[in-house]
Amino acid sequence: MSRLPGVRRAYADTPARAIHYAEAGSGPPLLLLHATPGSWTAYRELLPRLGRRFHCIAVDTPGFGQSDPLDGDVSIEGLAGCMVALLDSLQIESTHVFGLHTGNKIAAAFAAGWPQRVRRVVLAGQTHSLVVDRSARDAAIKAIVEHYFQDYAQSADGSHLLRQWAAARAEVESLWWPGRLLNAATVHAAQIEAAEHQVSDYLMGWRAIVPTYRAIFDFDMERALRRVQAPTLILELLTAREAHFGRQGEVIQRLMPQAECAVLQDADGSALYDRADDIAAATLPFLLRDPPPKPDT
Repeated sequence: MSRLPGVRRAYADTPARAIHYAEAGSGPPLLLLHATPGSWTAYRELLPRLGRRFHCIAVDTPGFGQSDPLDGDVSIEGLAGCMVALLDSLQIESTHVFGLHTGNKIAAAFAAGWPQRVRRVVLAGQTHSLVVDRSARDAAIKAIVEHYFQDYAQSADGSHLLRQWAAARAEVESLWWPGRLLNAATVHAAQIEAAEHQVSDYLMGWRAIVPTYRAIFDFDMERALRRVQAPTLILELLTAREAHFGRQGEVIQRLMPQAECAVLQDADGSALYDRADDIAAATLPFLLRDPPPKPDT
């Protein structure tokens, strides 16, 4: 995997754990939160684009990438607290936040729980990750991730551990040979590198996948959204196969008077690297806008 010019990598040594991150650019801080499974590398194409105007900090969520593993009970609010500890370690008082899929849940919890630390928020994701109704959202997500929830009964000889390891290997095989690579008329080095990152991210974080999704199912997204005070952009990635959900950005906007919507047609979770120019064009004007005036006191 090639090294990105201008990207610096480091660890924040917070009270609970070491959190790995990559940073690029200068200007107002912008925290970038990835999907599950994943790592900071999900933002490798956006870092140089957003870094022209912002000090971008792409985080490995605890349990993923090179951050310390998860321990104990996991909650979205707890992961948001890890982001607060990261900012404290970096002596950053407040930041913009961009989150995709799992990242949009952490971003919402962060903005709801620590409003003084958040300037503007971008909640990005395919429609299924933005469904407001909790039961409908959880059902949509479970349909996509249920293959991770293999239930192997504990065995004295440890054979359940081998079954878990075999299931992890099968997942790696599917990531190693993605359909978009096998079916491409022409293969480019960037496509191989993208598959390589997905395999690497999975291997570094596979043990954290199920605990993180359980935390997502326990998270009351609607309640968090109603509490967010920061100006918010809902960036919905639209695909034909998810049209039956209806556009969720407009539903969220009714919960959040300060929110606005943007859409990216024919885009899925890979849009962070194969539609990076479009995402930057959708988000930069919002993030660069002057802050709203403070109410008279």
